[in-house]
Amino acid sequence: MIDQISGTHSTPSSGVLTVVAAPASDHDEGLDLKGLVDYLSARTGIPINLHQCKDYKEAITSLVSGTAQIGWLGPFAYKEAASQDAGIEAFAVGVPRGKKTPNYHSLFIVRQESEINLLVDVRHSSIALGDDYSASGFEVPKRELAEVGIPIETEANFKEIVRVDNHDEAIRAMIEGRVDVAPVSSINLEELVASGKVDPADFKIIHQSSDISGAPLVYTHGMAPDLIEQIKTLVLDAHNHINVGGYGGLLERYVDPVISQQNFLESYIKAQWGWRSYAVIATFLAVVGATVVDLEIDFAQLITDTFKYLTDVVGRMMPPDFSKFDALALSMLETIEIALLGTLLAIILSIPVGLFSARNLAPNYFVFIIARTITVFFRAIPEFIMAMILVIAIGFGAMPAVIALGFHTMGFLAKFYAEAIEQINDGPVQALKASGASRTQVLAFAIVPQIMPSFVGNNLYIFDRNIRMATMLGIVGAGGIGYELQSAFRMFEYQRVSAIIALIFATIFVIDMISSYIRSKVA
Repeated sequence: MIDQISGTHSTPSSGVLTVVAAPASDHDEGLDLKGLVDYLSARTGIPINLHQCKDYKEAITSLVSGTAQIGWLGPFAYKEAASQDAGIEAFAVGVPRGKKTPNYHSLFIVRQESEINLLVDVRHSSIALGDDYSASGFEVPKRELAEVGIPIETEANFKEIVRVDNHDEAIRAMIEGRVDVAPVSSINLEELVASGKVDPADFKIIHQSSDISGAPLVYTHGMAPDLIEQIKTLVLDAHNHINVGGYGGLLERYVDPVISQQNFLESYIKAQWGWRSYAVIATFLAVVGATVVDLEIDFAQLITDTFKYLTDVVGRMMPPDFSKFDALALSMLETIEIALLGTLLAIILSIPVGLFSARNLAPNYFVFIIARTITVFFRAIPEFIMAMILVIAIGFGAMPAVIALGFHTMGFLAKFYAEAIEQINDGPVQALKASGASRTQVLAFAIVPQIMPSFVGNNLYIFDRNIRMATMLGIVGAGGIGYELQSAFRMFEYQRVSAIIALIFATIFVIDMISSYIRSKVA
């Protein structure tokens, strides 16, 4: 971190302004601010000195201390400077020539012939890292490497860490073979390629970060407000009068940081509507329309008949009859017990099937296909049909319902587990494998901790679902509250039916509240 330096800002008594620039490049074309500075000096009538700093810390310190009034900083360096509460504010961001936004990327590059092809392959290689306050040369690469289990704080992860002053030096170090890989700014790399200083055949990009917001010009609030406003207006309008330069050489223009931030946020939002979207909607509507015609559904009659008969039935169900509440409560408890045992059976069966159903964990393709076939088979057969068969095979009671629920929902849980495992961060897995961990250790320490919230959430969801399905299975002779509901319907005891429905709702509501609490504790 930069040490805080106290002091008040003001325009120097000599009337000379100082502009500092962080060292993003080591040649004039890479960070060309001279033309813009000369333009500002001519239009304001104030002499302006341009000072190229040796590192980001010098640039930040100059602005924080008040020895400089304007500066160019990278996005991370600006964040650090602004955190000093020193009255530093961004007022313009440069848009590179030929681009629509100031956003850029951190690119991991290696020599064309390198065997490094993925970010995880960077482990045990030599790497060039930039200034600690460089967004694309240090901060973003640090985050990207940590996400694949290669924290730069652990030097043993690399053959060598070479610190460089700027992106240009990092690119040269990679091309000349002094390092195996270099994370650099896309702006610097594109500028060097466009100027002919770097041949695209000499390198390949193995990883590109998400968008990084543009590097801003900043000012200190110590300057007179009218001068601040004048400089900002001149910079934003400069492209109409001169060839404006900045980070990456010639720029299209400078834009307000508000617009830059909007562009940055929009880069994460893909266009939601296009011809494909409309085609999908049209196809969906056509299918729905054809289905309605094929089933001969008359919506007008459906609405009128439903209103007429539903009003009659609801009238007969009021008020609910809780005269035999004790018996209903015992039946509801039996339903919960059926659901609980069915869920436990599903969990026990689904763990091994789910593990082998994950592409990244199955020992081979044959085992993967067998496991996936099992999950599809038991999901395809409704528990209602399973229960009917089991009632005939082993008789009435809770056991057919438990087995039917267990095997059917095992298919769902195994699928949920497999999908959760396939979406885990592979970094910890690769890190443990590289350190010689066994398959069991990788599972216990890299996979299980990542899928545990999903595991708990899915199990609670299946338990909630099984309570509802256990109610339905009672209709085919599996006992519980479903049997009581069927009996009440057969005897036309509609007030008792409404009491049973109210009891089922209350039970599901309480269980849902408990499940939500448990999920919040493991999320």
